[in-house]
Amino acid sequence: MSSRKVSRAHYDEDELISAANMSLVAEGHFRGMKELLSTMDLDTDANTIPELKERAHMLCARFLGGAWKTVPLEHLRISRIKGGMSNMLFLCRLSEVYPPIRNEPNKVLLRVYFNPETESHLVAESVIFTLLSERHLGPKLYGIFSGGRLEEYIPSRPLSCHEISLPHMSAKIAKRVAKVHQLEVPIWKEPDYLCEALQRWLKQLTLTVAAEHRFDLPEEECGVASVNCLDLAKELEFLRAHISLSKSPVTFCHNDLQEGNILLPKASSGNIRMPSLSDETQALGNSLSAFNPADPRLVLIDFEYASYNYRAFDFANHFVEWSIDYDIDEAPFYKIQTEHFPEHDMMLEFFVNYLREQGHTRENELYKKSEELVQETLPFVPVSHFFWGVWGLLQVELSPVGFGFAEYGRDRLSLYFKHKQLLKNLALQH
Repeated sequence: MSSRKVSRAHYDEDELISAANMSLVAEGHFRGMKELLSTMDLDTDANTIPELKERAHMLCARFLGGAWKTVPLEHLRISRIKGGMSNMLFLCRLSEVYPPIRNEPNKVLLRVYFNPETESHLVAESVIFTLLSERHLGPKLYGIFSGGRLEEYIPSRPLSCHEISLPHMSAKIAKRVAKVHQLEVPIWKEPDYLCEALQRWLKQLTLTVAAEHRFDLPEEECGVASVNCLDLAKELEFLRAHISLSKSPVTFCHNDLQEGNILLPKASSGNIRMPSLSDETQALGNSLSAFNPADPRLVLIDFEYASYNYRAFDFANHFVEWSIDYDIDEAPFYKIQTEHFPEHDMMLEFFVNYLREQGHTRENELYKKSEELVQETLPFVPVSHFFWGVWGLLQVELSPVGFGFAEYGRDRLSLYFKHKQLLKNLALQH
């Protein structure tokens, strides 16, 4: 990155700090909104809750100005969008009788976080969000405040668990990840985020449940009947010692590359040029028809866990997500099918596309380097399971989002113990 770009990035950070300070005026209203959402029935129409509309209106008016300052409440529409597991998303839009006055948008997303991790990384995430927007790798940022933000609404839909494994879609994801890993971001560069976050989460978990409280695991899957916070703390030290042995390069990483965080934008025209697709892909015709799978500009969102990290974690975490479907209508609202973890040749193809996007043009070396990436990645599979396993147990205490966090946390920890040997292999290589 040139010195000009570095100084611009620091200028953006200063602006964001100033914006965050100015937004303190709105903090009382926002905390009130969080309390409302914590008790809100997930099926309730947001427009029927006057206090919620008033707080959303106040935030939009302050950060967007223009028509948002003059629109009466009855001409502001707010609707909940199915989204992340540690945040709530609302689409706020102006009615047609209140068109934009300047260049302000007529639709924005209001994102409300229930994850204290996000609040402690407000400036860093704001810098990341703005930088990604400038590089056309993410939506625009319109406003930032402690515990939430206003961002660009992109007409789109998230990919499904099945779609991220389709060869043509996986190739596009690999290229997007390659671009993210090449970013220079003015944040902490040490690859210690995973272990530091886990240490904070375990401390929080110990404060909310007794340290001796045992979490039952599916013993038939992993050979471990139950764990408590003390056991998990010991596993964290094991994990910390072993991942430090990894030779995986440290890059800027998303750290949460699951299907819900990869958006497929709507086609700008009904005349969509379709690529050559397999029969299986063509069967998705109805669900893809309003979107443009020929357009490689997939949008990655939700960088709330982003940091500098071993790139192998990003790869392993994404591959694990091939086997976890979150679009399930019945409790616990997810389904893990470990047989859907990518086969060896699928990982190779992902890495071939990744390397090509990063400028590795020697075709005769691509598969050799891709094989090396597979071996670099596999030890981080149990790391992904442990990270999100502890996260799931903590979300039981923190998040009002309707999801089976307790079951999810236990299932992911079970898979950590099942695949722990992959992490042990790092020590055998030294």
